[in-house]
Amino acid sequence: MLLIAFMLFGSCKKLIILYHGAHQPRQESIADIENFARKKNIPLDNSAMVLEDSIVFALVKRNNDAFLFDKNGYLISYNKQFSNQECGGNIYQFISGLDTITYIERDSSLKLEKESQMWVNFGSNQPYNIDSALTKYDYYLAYYWNTFSGNPNHRNAVRELRSSIQNNRKIRIKLILINNDIRRGIDEQKFIRYAKKHGIKAEAK
Repeated sequence: MLLIAFMLFGSCKKLIILYHGAHQPRQESIADIENFARKKNIPLDNSAMVLEDSIVFALVKRNNDAFLFDKNGYLISYNKQFSNQECGGNIYQFISGLDTITYIERDSSLKLEKESQMWVNFGSNQPYNIDSALTKYDYYLAYYWNTFSGNPNHRNAVRELRSSIQNNRKIRIKLILINNDIRRGIDEQKFIRYAKKHGIKAEAK
């Protein structure tokens, strides 16, 4: 069993441990995650999980984050339009006013194709397949969620994202939910090595 001791920063720089219902990350089985998602109304159809070797990176760099890509796969720097660029809630407001064409700055350092390389189909080790024709949707929204972050992550955020997408009838957005929990059965020693590189205290007991 992995023992993990670290604090994560969530939306608006609030410590995740302060969120209602939050707890330190721990290893979860696929069944545990499925049961959690069912209780919180998180749809798992066509959803993804973080590749085992990328879990530590996702915990540190992707936790509770939403990434919006245009139909050509380029990352849209939507947060730059807001005074508080760290607040994850910006995505809801941005989507509500989004049209099929936007001239918001793109970040060429990250494309959807590259980001999706660290995803697998939920409950399997098969690579997640983005639609072969990216032009099917106007935008692709990747949202990272987990079982330990509390209400601002799972229950509230996923519901608000789905509502924002449904309410804007001018555009077609594919919402991709990516679970970044630490799964049972992972290579614990490899996880510990990766964790130490990112300043996370982890040990196997």
